[in-house]
Amino acid sequence: MNSREKKNLLFARIIAILLTIIILFPFVYVLLTSFKLGQSFYTSSIFPEEFTFQNYKKLFSETNFLIWMKNSVIMGISAAIISVIITMFGGYAFSRLRFPGKKYGILLLLIIQMLPTSVAMVAYFKMLQFFGLLNTLTGLILILGFGNVAFGIWIMRNYLISIPRNLDEAAYIDGASHWKIFWKIIFPLMFPILATQFILTFIGVYNEYMLSVLFLFDPMKYPLGVGVKSFLSGNYSVNWTIFCAASIIGSLPIMIIFLLLQKYIAKGLTQGAVKE
Repeated sequence: MNSREKKNLLFARIIAILLTIIILFPFVYVLLTSFKLGQSFYTSSIFPEEFTFQNYKKLFSETNFLIWMKNSVIMGISAAIISVIITMFGGYAFSRLRFPGKKYGILLLLIIQMLPTSVAMVAYFKMLQFFGLLNTLTGLILILGFGNVAFGIWIMRNYLISIPRNLDEAAYIDGASHWKIFWKIIFPLMFPILATQFILTFIGVYNEYMLSVLFLFDPMKYPLGVGVKSFLSGNYSVNWTIFCAASIIGSLPIMIIFLLLQKYIAKGLTQGAVKE
């Protein structure tokens, strides 16, 4: 390695370190603030003058934080399971089966996915009201679960296209049906993209705010985002230290699921980035 390459490598490392510091600083600042005394977000020092767990004690004893976090986890996992099931079978159908409208069906799904959620708010509200699912977690789970499948089907289709058809044809010659080919051959190879779809859907639903604040009226059914937001308009309107404590604890489910399945994300997304 010559001197120029060493300089370029050193420069790249410095940039990487600076970017890491910039990205991590807000999280570290919120974490440190959650251990501070008082209620202010801005103090003379980044580090607490005295560490305290009082904010966390108040969070668990004086608020419905655990209920809100449980609601968000239930919504995230349920919607992610629905999304994985639909995209799994939809992607297989668009990549392996032949049926009328196949070419334009996937384009229609992508066009629908590009429409902003705000366009469908009134329709969602009327639909939930008609089926008696307004102000229920079930109604929100169904909307969020089925509402995230269009792009997922497209990614799943591209991923399956990257799997050689020779595997299907060999099994078909041996007398296997499409159903058996799917479960015995294709499904085991789909786990990386299924895990990726699960993670992305879970994170999106867990952090969902807009639909939840419109369709849920009972504070005991609030997800985490809506519940924590109520700190800013209720008894904790100026208590930023408890707000920071809620942000730290609330991020744990996402961190845990991401750490458990992170090794599949790169493989799932890159292998799906192919053209037919």
